[in-house]
Amino acid sequence: MNIILDPPKNKYLNFDEFSLFAYLEFKEIQNLENKICTQTFKKGAYIYQPPANQGYVYEIVTGAVKLGSYTETGTEFVHDIIHTGDYFGNLKYLNNQFFEFSKTLVSSTIRMYKLDFFKEIVPQDSFLAEWFMSYLVKRWCQSEKKIKIIKEKDLQHKIKSLRSLYNLPIIDADNETYNLYDLLTQQELGDIAGASRQTISLAQKL
Repeated sequence: MNIILDPPKNKYLNFDEFSLFAYLEFKEIQNLENKICTQTFKKGAYIYQPPANQGYVYEIVTGAVKLGSYTETGTEFVHDIIHTGDYFGNLKYLNNQFFEFSKTLVSSTIRMYKLDFFKEIVPQDSFLAEWFMSYLVKRWCQSEKKIKIIKEKDLQHKIKSLRSLYNLPIIDADNETYNLYDLLTQQELGDIAGASRQTISLAQKL
Protein backbone atom coordinates (compact mmCIF):
# COMPACT_ATOMS: atom_id res chain seq x y z
CA MET A 1 0.00 0.00 0.00
CA ASN A 2 1.13 3.56 -0.69
CA ILE A 3 -0.56 5.31 2.23
CA ILE A 4 1.79 7.54 4.20
CA LEU A 5 0.75 8.14 7.81
CA ASP A 6 4.18 8.57 9.37
CA PRO A 7 6.58 9.96 6.71
CA PRO A 8 9.82 9.72 8.71
CA LYS A 9 9.59 5.91 8.73
CA ASN A 10 10.00 5.92 4.97
CA LYS A 11 13.52 7.31 5.30
CA TYR A 12 14.56 3.82 6.37
CA LEU A 13 12.87 2.28 3.32
CA ASN A 14 14.74 4.45 0.80
CA PHE A 15 11.32 5.83 -0.10
CA ASP A 16 10.44 2.56 -1.87
CA GLU A 17 6.88 2.70 -0.55
CA PHE A 18 6.49 6.46 -0.84
CA SER A 19 3.55 7.92 -2.75
CA LEU A 20 3.67 11.63 -3.49
CA PHE A 21 -0.05 11.75 -4.18
CA ALA A 22 -0.95 9.96 -0.93
CA TYR A 23 1.40 12.24 0.98
CA LEU A 24 -0.20 15.37 -0.46
CA GLU A 25 -3.66 14.04 0.38
CA PHE A 26 -2.48 13.30 3.93
CA LYS A 27 -1.17 16.86 4.23
CA GLU A 28 -4.64 18.08 3.19
CA ILE A 29 -3.33 20.48 0.53
CA GLN A 30 -6.09 22.90 -0.40
CA ASN A 31 -7.66 22.62 -3.87
CA LEU A 32 -5.52 19.59 -4.67
CA GLU A 33 -8.01 18.51 -7.34
CA ASN A 34 -7.16 21.68 -9.29
CA LYS A 35 -3.44 20.98 -9.20
CA ILE A 36 -3.36 17.29 -10.11
CA CYS A 37 -5.23 15.33 -12.76
CA THR A 38 -5.08 11.77 -14.09
CA GLN A 39 -5.37 10.55 -17.67
CA THR A 40 -5.16 7.14 -19.36
CA PHE A 41 -3.30 6.88 -22.67
CA LYS A 42 -3.63 4.05 -25.18
CA LYS A 43 -0.64 1.94 -26.21
CA GLY A 44 1.61 3.86 -28.59
CA ALA A 45 0.14 7.26 -27.74
CA TYR A 46 2.30 10.35 -27.30
CA ILE A 47 1.96 11.99 -23.91
CA TYR A 48 3.82 15.02 -25.22
CA GLN A 49 5.97 16.00 -28.18
CA PRO A 50 8.11 19.08 -28.76
CA PRO A 51 7.56 21.94 -29.10
CA ALA A 52 4.40 21.50 -26.99
CA ASN A 53 4.69 23.21 -23.60
CA GLN A 54 2.74 20.98 -21.26
CA GLY A 55 3.56 22.56 -17.91
CA TYR A 56 3.32 19.32 -15.90
CA VAL A 57 5.42 16.81 -14.02
CA TYR A 58 4.17 13.33 -14.89
CA GLU A 59 3.93 10.22 -12.71
CA ILE A 60 3.33 6.76 -14.14
CA VAL A 61 0.55 5.30 -12.01
CA THR A 62 0.56 2.10 -14.04
CA GLY A 63 2.17 1.17 -17.34
CA ALA A 64 5.45 1.97 -19.12
CA VAL A 65 6.74 4.91 -21.16
CA LYS A 66 9.67 5.50 -23.47
CA LEU A 67 11.43 8.86 -23.50
CA GLY A 68 13.41 10.04 -26.49
CA SER A 69 14.54 12.83 -28.73
CA TYR A 70 15.41 13.40 -32.38
CA THR A 71 18.45 13.17 -34.62
CA GLU A 72 19.40 16.05 -36.91
CA THR A 73 17.37 14.38 -39.65
CA GLY A 74 14.28 14.19 -37.42
CA THR A 75 14.46 10.47 -36.68
CA GLU A 76 13.28 9.45 -33.23
CA PHE A 77 15.63 7.69 -30.85
CA VAL A 78 14.97 6.38 -27.34
CA HIS A 79 17.18 7.31 -24.41
CA ASP A 80 15.18 6.00 -21.45
CA ILE A 81 12.50 3.47 -20.54
CA ILE A 82 10.50 4.11 -17.36
CA HIS A 83 7.58 2.41 -15.68
CA THR A 84 5.14 2.43 -12.75
CA GLY A 85 6.24 4.81 -10.00
CA ASP A 86 8.57 6.86 -12.20
CA TYR A 87 8.33 10.61 -12.86
CA PHE A 88 9.22 12.54 -15.99
CA GLY A 89 8.67 15.86 -17.75
CA ASN A 90 10.29 19.23 -18.32
CA LEU A 91 11.19 21.09 -15.13
CA LYS A 92 12.22 24.07 -17.30
CA TYR A 93 15.74 24.55 -16.00
CA LEU A 94 17.45 24.06 -19.37
CA ASN A 95 16.75 27.39 -21.12
CA ASN A 96 14.53 25.89 -23.83
CA GLN A 97 17.06 23.16 -24.68
CA PHE A 98 14.58 20.40 -23.86
CA PHE A 99 13.37 18.47 -26.93
CA GLU A 100 12.01 15.25 -25.50
CA PHE A 101 9.03 13.17 -26.49
CA SER A 102 7.23 10.63 -24.32
CA LYS A 103 5.26 7.69 -25.71
CA THR A 104 3.48 4.80 -24.04
CA LEU A 105 4.70 1.22 -24.49
CA VAL A 106 1.41 -0.16 -23.17
CA SER A 107 -1.86 1.48 -22.14
CA SER A 108 -0.79 3.66 -19.23
CA THR A 109 -2.41 5.76 -16.54
CA ILE A 110 -0.52 8.99 -15.94
CA ARG A 111 -0.92 11.40 -13.04
CA MET A 112 -0.08 14.99 -13.95
CA TYR A 113 1.07 17.58 -11.41
CA LYS A 114 0.96 21.22 -12.46
CA LEU A 115 4.58 22.29 -12.81
CA ASP A 116 4.26 25.50 -10.78
CA PHE A 117 2.64 23.58 -7.93
CA PHE A 118 5.27 20.80 -8.02
CA LYS A 119 8.17 23.25 -8.00
CA GLU A 120 6.60 25.18 -5.16
CA ILE A 121 5.62 22.33 -2.84
CA VAL A 122 8.77 20.16 -3.05
CA PRO A 123 11.38 22.69 -1.81
CA GLN A 124 9.06 23.96 0.93
CA ASP A 125 8.68 20.54 2.55
CA SER A 126 11.97 19.06 3.85
CA PHE A 127 10.62 15.51 3.61
CA LEU A 128 9.54 15.99 -0.02
CA ALA A 129 12.87 17.62 -0.82
CA GLU A 130 14.72 14.58 0.54
CA TRP A 131 12.40 12.21 -1.34
CA PHE A 132 12.91 14.02 -4.64
CA MET A 133 16.69 14.09 -4.19
CA SER A 134 16.59 10.36 -3.46
CA TYR A 135 14.54 9.78 -6.60
CA LEU A 136 16.92 11.83 -8.77
CA VAL A 137 19.89 9.86 -7.43
CA LYS A 138 18.09 6.62 -8.31
CA ARG A 139 17.52 7.80 -11.88
CA TRP A 140 21.14 8.96 -12.06
CA CYS A 141 22.25 5.47 -11.02
CA GLN A 142 20.06 3.95 -13.74
CA SER A 143 21.69 6.26 -16.29
CA GLU A 144 25.13 5.09 -15.19
CA LYS A 145 24.04 1.48 -15.74
CA LYS A 146 23.03 2.38 -19.30
CA ILE A 147 26.40 4.02 -19.90
CA LYS A 148 28.08 0.79 -18.78
CA ILE A 149 25.97 -1.15 -21.28
CA ILE A 150 27.05 1.20 -24.06
CA LYS A 151 30.70 0.62 -23.11
CA GLU A 152 30.34 -3.16 -23.26
CA LYS A 153 32.33 -4.47 -26.25
CA ASP A 154 30.85 -7.94 -26.33
CA LEU A 155 27.40 -8.15 -27.93
CA GLN A 156 26.24 -10.92 -25.63
CA HIS A 157 27.13 -8.85 -22.59
CA LYS A 158 25.07 -5.98 -24.00
CA ILE A 159 22.03 -8.21 -24.38
CA LYS A 160 22.57 -9.82 -20.97
CA SER A 161 22.81 -6.39 -19.33
CA LEU A 162 19.70 -5.12 -21.12
CA ARG A 163 17.74 -8.18 -20.02
CA SER A 164 18.91 -7.70 -16.44
CA LEU A 165 17.93 -4.02 -16.49
CA TYR A 166 14.48 -4.48 -18.02
CA ASN A 167 13.42 -7.95 -16.90
CA LEU A 168 10.49 -6.53 -14.93
CA PRO A 169 6.75 -7.29 -14.77
CA ILE A 170 4.59 -4.42 -16.02
CA ILE A 171 0.85 -4.06 -15.49
CA ASP A 172 -0.92 -1.79 -17.95
CA ALA A 173 -4.00 0.37 -17.50
CA ASP A 174 -6.20 -2.57 -18.56
CA ASN A 175 -4.70 -4.80 -15.85
CA GLU A 176 -2.78 -6.91 -18.38
CA THR A 177 0.70 -8.09 -17.35
CA TYR A 178 3.80 -7.91 -19.58
CA ASN A 179 7.55 -8.31 -19.30
CA LEU A 180 9.15 -4.92 -19.91
CA TYR A 181 12.09 -6.35 -21.87
CA ASP A 182 9.72 -8.15 -24.25
CA LEU A 183 7.96 -4.85 -25.02
CA LEU A 184 11.10 -3.27 -26.45
CA THR A 185 11.89 -3.41 -30.14
CA GLN A 186 15.36 -4.16 -31.46
CA GLN A 187 15.63 -0.52 -32.49
CA GLU A 188 14.78 0.68 -28.97
CA LEU A 189 17.25 -1.77 -27.42
CA GLY A 190 19.87 -0.58 -29.90
CA ASP A 191 19.25 3.07 -29.03
CA ILE A 192 19.76 2.37 -25.33
CA ALA A 193 22.82 0.15 -25.86
CA GLY A 194 24.47 2.42 -28.41
CA ALA A 195 24.20 -0.19 -31.15
CA SER A 196 22.34 -0.60 -34.40
CA ARG A 197 19.11 -2.58 -34.72
CA GLN A 198 20.98 -5.06 -36.90
CA THR A 199 23.66 -5.54 -34.23
CA ILE A 200 21.02 -6.25 -31.56
CA SER A 201 19.27 -8.67 -33.91
CA LEU A 202 22.52 -10.55 -34.50
CA ALA A 203 23.33 -10.68 -30.79
CA GLN A 204 19.92 -12.11 -29.94
CA LYS A 205 20.43 -14.93 -32.45
CA LEU A 206 23.82 -15.97 -31.13
